[in-house]
Amino acid sequence: MTTRRVLVWIASLLFGAAATFGVIQVFGTTMDRFSITNTALVALSMAAVAFIWLDYFLKTHYLRS
Repeated sequence: MTTRRVLVWIASLLFGAAATFGVIQVFGTTMDRFSITNTALVALSMAAVAFIWLDYFLKTHYLRS
C-alpha cells in the first residue's frame, strides 16, 4: 500500500509539471509572461486531477467515498 501511495504522489506531481510545461508551450509564452502564480495554479490543478484518478485506479483510498 505504501508503494502505491508514493507512486500516486510522484506520478501526480510529474504529471502536473509536464502539463504545465505543455500549456506554456501550446500558448507560446514564457514563465515570465505567464507569471509564476499562474504557472503554480496550473501545476496544482493538473496534479490534483491526476491525484484523484490515480487514487481511484490504484485503490489507495486517500479519497474515501
